[in-house]
Amino acid sequence: MKILIVLLSATLFLSAHTLTHYTAHPPRCHGDKAILRTFDLDGQPMQLVVDTRSLRTAIEPRGKTPGHPCDNSRYKQDLNRSASAPWPLTNDGITHRSGKGIALTTDLCPSSKKGFEKKLYETIITRFKTPVPVTLFLSGRWIRRHHEAFRQFNQWEQEGKLAITWGNHTYTHPYRPGKPLKSTFALTPGYDLRADTLRLEKMLIRQGITPSVFFRFPGLVSDKKTIRTIHDLGLITIGTDAWIAKGQHPKEGSIILLHGNRNEPKGVKMFLKMLQEGQIEHIVPLYP
Repeated sequence: MKILIVLLSATLFLSAHTLTHYTAHPPRCHGDKAILRTFDLDGQPMQLVVDTRSLRTAIEPRGKTPGHPCDNSRYKQDLNRSASAPWPLTNDGITHRSGKGIALTTDLCPSSKKGFEKKLYETIITRFKTPVPVTLFLSGRWIRRHHEAFRQFNQWEQEGKLAITWGNHTYTHPYRPGKPLKSTFALTPGYDLRADTLRLEKMLIRQGITPSVFFRFPGLVSDKKTIRTIHDLGLITIGTDAWIAKGQHPKEGSIILLHGNRNEPKGVKMFLKMLQEGQIEHIVPLYP
């Protein structure tokens, strides 16, 4: 009976809103907004839009889908920059931000470990002025196994402790241990990156969360084809220049990568030590 109750609770948690007719559109602008997706939410026609100046997304009642190209906007420029040549096998996309401070991003890949790196988030909440900006690159499989942790993130945001940017790390986050990089992660043969990316978006919207336009490839592995797939969905690929667990030390403008799923405790420990020693003075949004 206890197992049944737990499973029922998880099912109810993951089905808060009804979402149908989810459609991805090439970005088309109306004023300072670009329409990315249209759908019906609880029977109401809605759309996902991005502000082409601030890059903030919003869900609002559906308007007219046709519009004009967003060619001269900050959004389109950054979108194109994140997908430009030379398309390296690892760590493509935008890896460094302009301005002072560092941007903290934490990946939540699928994990069999219980809980999450709660101390990491509690520490930044205590140390910095709230709400502390942090980008979470979530996978759907992590959410399904860790809905209590997912609920905690929502609570921190509602309480004004974290300012969360909800990034896309695909739903399944495929990985084939022991395989060459060219045939694992998003390059796994037969993998449908487009469908899996949209599946994560739909999951977030059903939970009342607005997906951002920021995407991170599983394992930071990609090629020209997968980069173009993400670009055509209107999403900006984000890499890193400070993967802490790999010994990459952050500097002004760095995009820090940590894992919040307890799969890489070394990086979290190193980051907390940096905080304790005063090496990191400001945490700023991924995009100001």
